[in-house]
Amino acid sequence: MSASKAGAPPVLTAKAACLIETEDGRVLWQKNAEQALAPASMTKMMTALLIIEKSMRGEIALTERVRISRRAAAVRGSNMQLRAGGMVTVQALLTGLLIASGNDAAIALAEYASGSVPAFVNEMNERAARLALANTRFRNPHGLSVPGHYASAYDMCVIGRELTRYQHILRITSRRRASIKRHGKPVVLLRNTNSLLGIHAGVDGLKTGYTPQAKYCLCATKPHPRFGRLIAVVMGLPTKRKRNREASALLSYANAVDVNR
Repeated sequence: MSASKAGAPPVLTAKAACLIETEDGRVLWQKNAEQALAPASMTKMMTALLIIEKSMRGEIALTERVRISRRAAAVRGSNMQLRAGGMVTVQALLTGLLIASGNDAAIALAEYASGSVPAFVNEMNERAARLALANTRFRNPHGLSVPGHYASAYDMCVIGRELTRYQHILRITSRRRASIKRHGKPVVLLRNTNSLLGIHAGVDGLKTGYTPQAKYCLCATKPHPRFGRLIAVVMGLPTKRKRNREASALLSYANAVDVNR
């Protein structure tokens, strides 16, 4: 992979960054794109990919209600306010996973889809292997930092490319808010953690990430008239503002790329 020489390449401070187009997966710009780093909640893109693929194969139903385990309800970090014993649909969990970055939703989906979290994580790594992701290894479905859990900016772009094949996913990630019904409980209003929505024209996803180790990360996407769709990933930034600014710069840079190069 090499950075494009067309136009004026952006100057980014991110630890790693990558921009690809979805027509044929070309890398349009990169910085340390193969470096293995903590991906934080961008991990949930692979969780969502497995869930939507299973639903398309008829292995699970988005309308089915899932009973929330104590493990799911007790997980630390960002959540969608799940309670142990509650009943929530797979669709609502997928929405909470992608919009509110719910760690509780990630555990609940993993347990529902594969019977256990370890079994689901094995499937995540098997899917990564089929995508030939050389610098990715998952240890959990939510992205909380643990030893041996890592991914590269390029690999995250590839997962993002796969995920954007599904309009159902983009209909979720393009929403700035969502109301979630929990059986027998009050409705919960979720706000999208992707604050680039409504700031950079056309952005309709995809997933944020933050842990103290990973810092601020983002996989952003938008349609593009020449490239079909763009996927931009930035990793390891100190603030949300810088994360948004550098992801936006990557997306804007595509307009300067020579389509025939």
